[in-house]
Amino acid sequence: MQKGSAELNQKSRRESLLPVPLDSRIFGLSTYIPFWISSMVVIQIFIVGQTFVPPNGSLNLFQASIAAVISALIVGIMFIVNSHPGMTYGIPFIVQARSAFGFNGARVASLIRVLPAVVWFGIGSWIGAAAVSYITENFWGWSSTPTYFISFLFIQTLLAYYGIQVAKWFNSLLSAVIIIFLIYINIQFLIVGNLEVSASWQGEGDWGLPFFASITAAVGILITGAINNGDISRYLINSAKHNWIGHLFGIVPTYLLLVFTGILAAIVTGIWDPIEALVSVVPNPSIAVLMLVFVIAAQVTTNLTLNIIPPAIVLMETFNIKWGISTIIVGILGIVTFPWLLLTNETFNTFIGYYSAFLGPLLGILITDFYFVRDRRFNVSRLYNNAVKYNWLGLGALLIGGIIGIVFLEISWMVSLPISSLLYWLGYKYLPSYKKELMRDKKEEAGDLVV
Repeated sequence: MQKGSAELNQKSRRESLLPVPLDSRIFGLSTYIPFWISSMVVIQIFIVGQTFVPPNGSLNLFQASIAAVISALIVGIMFIVNSHPGMTYGIPFIVQARSAFGFNGARVASLIRVLPAVVWFGIGSWIGAAAVSYITENFWGWSSTPTYFISFLFIQTLLAYYGIQVAKWFNSLLSAVIIIFLIYINIQFLIVGNLEVSASWQGEGDWGLPFFASITAAVGILITGAINNGDISRYLINSAKHNWIGHLFGIVPTYLLLVFTGILAAIVTGIWDPIEALVSVVPNPSIAVLMLVFVIAAQVTTNLTLNIIPPAIVLMETFNIKWGISTIIVGILGIVTFPWLLLTNETFNTFIGYYSAFLGPLLGILITDFYFVRDRRFNVSRLYNNAVKYNWLGLGALLIGGIIGIVFLEISWMVSLPISSLLYWLGYKYLPSYKKELMRDKKEEAGDLVV
C-alpha cells in the first residue's frame, strides 16, 4: 500500500478506500474535536428542538431538557461505539458494512444511509439560501432564494471536491466562531423571553409517547452520522482515548447546546421558520447579519461532513469514478430534493421517523457484527475481496427491523434497532451455515491492525 493512497482528493478512486496507514492519519484531538464542533451545528437539530415544546410539541421545559440530555448522550455513545472499527482498521463505512451485508449487499445497505444524506444536503442548503435571502432583502431590497440555493450547493460541492484535508481545516477553523454565536443567541433568548421560559418550566407537559417521540426524532437526525463515521474516524490516530474524548467533547456539548437553542426559540418566539426565529431576538440589523453568516457557515461545515462525503464515497466505490466527479453528482442530486416541501412542521418529524426506522437497524447490525459476532476483529483482507456477495442474514434482519420500525413510527429506531440486532446475533449463533461461515472466517489469516 502506498503511503497516503487512502487520502481523499479530487483524483481519488476506489483504491482510496484501502485502510489508512497509522502514519497517514491526519487527525489528532486538537483538530478532531473542533472538526466535530463545527459539524454538529446542524440547523435541523435546532428545528427538532422546536418540536419538543408548544406550539409545535407538548413537553414542558423540564421534560424537554431531560429529553435533550438523554438524546445527546445516546448520540455520543453511538458515535464512540461505531467509530471504533474505522479508527482501528482505517476502513470506511462501506467496507465495514461488507462484513455484515456482503460485498454487494453493503452497497444496498449504504443506500439507506446516503439517500437521507442527500435530502439533508438539500434542506441545509435551502436554510443557508434563506439566510442569504434575508440579508439581501433587508439591506438591498431584493432576493432570490432559489438562485442562492443553487449557488450555495455549488460552493459546498466545490469545497468537498478537494477532499478530506479541505474539510478538516475549514471545519476546524470555524469551530470557535460557531460556538460563540450559539452561546450568544441562547443568552438573547433567555433575556428576551424570561417570563415565557419560567412559565414553560412549570407547565404540565407529557411524560408519555410525546417524550419518547422527541428523543426518537432528536437522535434520528444524527443516526446517519454515527453509521458512517468510519469515513472520518479512519483518519484519526488509533487510540481509545482519542475515540471517546474526540466524540464526547466534539459532539455532545454542541449537539446539546443546539437542541436547547431550538427549545428556547419555540418557547420565546413560537416561530417555526429557523431563520426568522433566530433573527427575531437580535438587537440590531448588524448583529442579524452576523447571525445569518453563522447560519451559512454552520450549514457548510455540517454538509461537508455528514451529507456530502458519505454519498460521494458510496458513488466512488460503486462505480469507481473519481472523487471529484462523485461530489459533483451529489451536488446535482441536492438540487432535486425539493427541501422546501420537507421543511414544514407537518412533514419534518415524519420524514425522520421513516428513514430512522431503517437506519436504526443498520447501525444496530453494524455494532452487533463487530462487537458480538466478530469479537472486535475483522479479517480485513476478506473485506476487500468478493468472496461473499450478499449476506442475506444481515439484509433480512435489516428489512424486518425497518418494517417493524415503520409500524411504530413515532419511536421507530427505538424498536427497530434492538430487534434487528437480536435477529442478526441469533442467526450467527444458531443457523448452521452462518456458524460455519464465522468459524471459517476466524480460522483464516485475520487482518491485524493497520501498520
